[in-house]
Amino acid sequence: MKKTTLAVKDGELLERLIAKYGKVAASDQIEAEAKDIWGYQHTHNRIQQLVKNGWLVRVKRGLYAVNDLSSRGFLSISPYVVAGLLVENSYVSFEAALNYRGMFDQFVQQFTSVSLRQYKKTQLESIHYRFIKTQENFFVGWEQVEIENMAAKIASAEKALVDLIHFRTGEYVVDLVIEKLQTHKQDLNIENLVHYAGLASQKTVKIFGLVFDLLGWDSKGLSQFLANTRSTHWINPDNKTFNARWRLYYDAYFDKYQVSKGE
Repeated sequence: MKKTTLAVKDGELLERLIAKYGKVAASDQIEAEAKDIWGYQHTHNRIQQLVKNGWLVRVKRGLYAVNDLSSRGFLSISPYVVAGLLVENSYVSFEAALNYRGMFDQFVQQFTSVSLRQYKKTQLESIHYRFIKTQENFFVGWEQVEIENMAAKIASAEKALVDLIHFRTGEYVVDLVIEKLQTHKQDLNIENLVHYAGLASQKTVKIFGLVFDLLGWDSKGLSQFLANTRSTHWINPDNKTFNARWRLYYDAYFDKYQVSKGE
């Protein structure tokens, strides 16, 4: 981006916006403040120039991030906050939530949220934002946190693990969840995890049941959710190994996690 000198009145507008609205302002709020400085005639052109030069960054229609001198041209708001600005009734989950909870140390380029309404996949700078619609009874297991004086909704570690299995499955996801269960058992509330799994699909319950058995954990709390069903599920359609207790086909690859009775 080319170097751009910030005019005195432009700087005054940005200072007003940050002081009054923080790092995010709606288009009508920007226009109202701008008209007070330039008057009606020049407001639109000045706002468009501020957008072009990177002082205002469009988050979505009618909503802008207001940048200061240190962050011109870049979105200076945490992706966790941005996700909530894109869809109000949503919470960040999956790998991004685990990253926030200190359980996923890789760079997260896709922020996937669970929401109460459908919203298109969006990219802002290098971050992709995806939203998965769910029913209200499954819109649980998150908390509102403060990041740089702005609110963000983020799943608990337990709900993030359940969301991974419920919405994705597949060998990679199951392997990831097993790794996190093994590594962070002392940091997890297993009772909450079982509760969230019980709100999910039968397939999700069965996968966690299988995983708990492999790891030598008590899986009775999960089996209660399947008391009246005899259905059969597959983690992947081509799986051949059958677990009779959970009526679940899985990849024999996961047998490597089996804890021996002597352990």
